[in-house]
Amino acid sequence: MDENQLISSVLAGNKEAFRFLYRLHKDAAWRLALCICKDEQLAKDALQIAFTSVYKYLHAFRGDSGFKTWVLRIVKNESVRLSKAELRFAGIEEVGESHWQDESAGVQTQLERKEKGALITEVLSRMKEKEAVVLKLFYLEELRIKEISQVLELAESNTKVILHRARKSFKTMAKKNELDY
Repeated sequence: MDENQLISSVLAGNKEAFRFLYRLHKDAAWRLALCICKDEQLAKDALQIAFTSVYKYLHAFRGDSGFKTWVLRIVKNESVRLSKAELRFAGIEEVGESHWQDESAGVQTQLERKEKGALITEVLSRMKEKEAVVLKLFYLEELRIKEISQVLELAESNTKVILHRARKSFKTMAKKNELDY
């Protein structure tokens, strides 16, 4: 079943179809929420609210953009809203450790990847938020420039500029942290 069939099925009352859509997009949504919120609990809250909104307003999905793009825009908006509210009350917390593992690799390779993942996470956490988000959407979520522009509600030209600057910033910061890029 493709996404459009799943969406139709959900609209017809099939909750299992929504569970499938959730499982399909939860990882990308999690990474985006965590990147914006910089706090695991806040990101979990943002995801819960965002996916509740996705379910509640699925009938309003027009298909102007891809479903994943639509979901990620809702996640982004909710993450930003919760982060702003949290800043008023608590302050910013650091991003937790990443979960970069490859079970098929040997222990040494896993350790090396975990260290590299931690360094990448460290570099991304020190970058400007918008640059880090664009890099994650482009490289981790493999979204096209047009889709990133829709998620972040930016002009495509602006997204390209941010991606270019983000690559330069990442490379500079990675060299300082002895990453091979």
